[in-house]
Amino acid sequence: MSSNKRIHLPFLDGIRGIAILAVFFYHSLGESFGFDKLKWDGLIRDFDTSASFLALYPFTYGNAGVAIFFVVSGFCIHLSYLRSKEKSWLLFANKRLFRIYPPYLFALLLFFFVWPWGTLRVDSFSQVAQFVTHLFSIHNFERRTLYGINPSFWSIAVEVQLYAIYPLLIMLSSKIGWQKSLSIAAVCEVSIRLALSIVGMSQQIPLIATPVSAGLHVVISSPFAYWLSWALGAYLCECYLKKQDFWLFKLRFDVALLIAILTPMIKPAAPFTFLAFSLLTAIAIHRLMFEKWSLPNNRLFKIAWSHLSLLGVISYSFYLLHQPIIGLTDRLVGYFASIDNVHPLFLYALCMAWYPLVFAASYAMYRCVEKPSINLGRSAWSRLRPAQPAV
Repeated sequence: MSSNKRIHLPFLDGIRGIAILAVFFYHSLGESFGFDKLKWDGLIRDFDTSASFLALYPFTYGNAGVAIFFVVSGFCIHLSYLRSKEKSWLLFANKRLFRIYPPYLFALLLFFFVWPWGTLRVDSFSQVAQFVTHLFSIHNFERRTLYGINPSFWSIAVEVQLYAIYPLLIMLSSKIGWQKSLSIAAVCEVSIRLALSIVGMSQQIPLIATPVSAGLHVVISSPFAYWLSWALGAYLCECYLKKQDFWLFKLRFDVALLIAILTPMIKPAAPFTFLAFSLLTAIAIHRLMFEKWSLPNNRLFKIAWSHLSLLGVISYSFYLLHQPIIGLTDRLVGYFASIDNVHPLFLYALCMAWYPLVFAASYAMYRCVEKPSINLGRSAWSRLRPAQPAV
């Protein structure tokens, strides 16, 4: 198959839609109950909690939506690179910069300076640190800035850094082959997650919250802690273009699903949850792109999938906007009643009620910021393209 041929796998938009919807449900859970995971009772989760939270327990898996995004991102980034006529890293940087940064910068300026916490001024060193680290997408390396301004921004920083080490992945694959390159990525991610598991087992409080974990935090927040998860998507693309299989993608989906469900329930295994759902996503995409699975053909599913696909198209803007908006729920309820007297299920319903507004705002941002910035990048490249691009 020609690398220049336009390739579009429509189901990827639907998968993105599922991912962002899962994240929305997950963050709404934390906003409503004040926590989004069960506590530990020894080595397993403690299910001795309110019936209301247990009723919504499946939504605790919503954080796996980020793992889904990373796999799809790896697939799409590698596909974009392979089908480009110009194998130039300047062109790659141009595409990624204008695709991801202008919408991110818009959301960063909005939530830092304007709403809902902004004061249109910077009057402390901590505020400067928050803004500067977010501006350069390095806020994931420091615990105090990791979830600052907009907690969802942590994954944007990791994504940008994964783009930065993508050339390293391409270099490795050209020298030693894709499967050995995946092995190196696996050693990096698995080793980091194993270290997190060991430290987590030896302490009673989360690793990120411990004062002695600053050094380890840099490692566990680095792109190398997600390298295999992201590279699985890139290799999926390689397999698709070359019409070849990989034993890891042929694992039984039901077994992989069971492992992914059980992993966050067991304390030593919990740090591997992200990787477990990344592999599950890769297996599902592999089934769909080689037509081993087919989507249902009934009318109700088509309607739902059509909406999910549109949601997937605007999912980046939705991700950038959604969490601060649902974070307004407590503030608005507080105008009418004491938040302690409001049932968490009612708060959750209020969080769900934000969905139409977030969807509309995300669609507007996609049309007015994302698409124009992509077009601006193309225009800039056509004017500034080097005479002889480096290959």
